[in-house]
Amino acid sequence: MTVRWATAVFYALWVAGAGLIIVTWLAWCSHRLKERRRRRIVLGPSRTEAAGVSLKEIPVVRKLADDMEIAEIKAPVEAVAGAMLFIGVIGWFAVNGMVSGLRERFALDADKMIPTNTWLLNGFIAILIGSLPYFYVKFRLQRKRHRIALDMIKLVQNMIAHYSVGRTVQDIIARSSPTMPDHVRSEWKLLELQSHMRYSLEDALYEFARRVDNVWAEDLADILLIKHKYGNDVIDSLHKLVIDMQTARKNEEKRLAMVTVYRIGTVVMIAFAFFIVFFNIYADGMNYRHYFVNPMGKLALMISSAVMFVSMVMVVRSGRKTF
Repeated sequence: MTVRWATAVFYALWVAGAGLIIVTWLAWCSHRLKERRRRRIVLGPSRTEAAGVSLKEIPVVRKLADDMEIAEIKAPVEAVAGAMLFIGVIGWFAVNGMVSGLRERFALDADKMIPTNTWLLNGFIAILIGSLPYFYVKFRLQRKRHRIALDMIKLVQNMIAHYSVGRTVQDIIARSSPTMPDHVRSEWKLLELQSHMRYSLEDALYEFARRVDNVWAEDLADILLIKHKYGNDVIDSLHKLVIDMQTARKNEEKRLAMVTVYRIGTVVMIAFAFFIVFFNIYADGMNYRHYFVNPMGKLALMISSAVMFVSMVMVVRSGRKTF
């Protein structure tokens, strides 16, 4: 018992020390990246960033930071990355501790003498649990983009209200900005800002469509570019775009409802899977052998963890399509 408590205290101190180091590192990185972001907005990318030296030039970090910005998550990207690492480490030791506790409480005397190697299982569970902050960002991003998709009709109608043949596209964007729907207003203001700064209008419009991730935003960008480049009157095209979106919106609302049910069902499935394992061992101590001693049982647990992780990925993928 004394050795077990000493091991638990050692793990607790190790986690606390690692947490302090991570928090200090995140605070330093957050300060540096905020300063760099401020300089980049005012002066443009630095030479080192253009050469790929910046931390955010790492594709995974850059994509995560971009998703967080669109989803309006105020925390720095380093905090999410640190949370993923920290939760994964906690998950590793938590699984190890729970398996040891189950062995002491429910395993037969013969099974207690068998050393239990759960490193692979710990790794699978740590990846599954550690990726929860990442999936939270993705779900927030999906919700934001779905709300923007449902506001696209109001967006185009608002543009039509401020449309005039003699006005430039930049003027129409600027005049319609204050009355844009709430969910799309921040992205529209960013479009207005980028179109007047270091972005060309074409780049700004396609950057808006990319961030919104909406097929109708791409069509809107194409229509506005036709007016910008050739001076054509595109009011009829805007009206047709509204009609097409109204026709497609009914099917999209049904699809979004199914995606929401799929997301909730996946989360419930993951929680229920953990509950089933521990309930089976609690109901019959013999099941400890089936799960943690028998090779096929351990393989089944690892495969189940992988399936749950893939299910979370599929939830994210299923929510990307927009009407």
